[in-house]
Amino acid sequence: MNIYIYCLLLSMGFLMGALYFVKKRVLNFNYSIFWISISLILVILSLNVRFTESMARAVGISYAPAFLFLTGIVFVLVLIFYLNLTISKMQRELTLLTQEIGIIKSSSSEGETNK
Repeated sequence: MNIYIYCLLLSMGFLMGALYFVKKRVLNFNYSIFWISISLILVILSLNVRFTESMARAVGISYAPAFLFLTGIVFVLVLIFYLNLTISKMQRELTLLTQEIGIIKSSSSEGETNK
């Protein structure tokens, strides 16, 4: 099997999976845009062999299909970084909410003891 066909099938699988999970409302819309764009870029690179080979040469990669995998890996690293930012933000919000709930419970229990 040609490596470009393999990359095309893999990219199409990711695209179909992303669309399926969007349809089932399992995948958040923001993440679906990311996965769909990654899949489409990899599909385009898999179908356009000359473009892929010229891009690979431009970055100094002698085996052009390796450029496809490198592109996928870079996108995954960007996704992991974005998810870490999201987790950090949610963790800060969770800490703030926990502190607010503690203050509310503390003030409500003090109000009950004063009655």
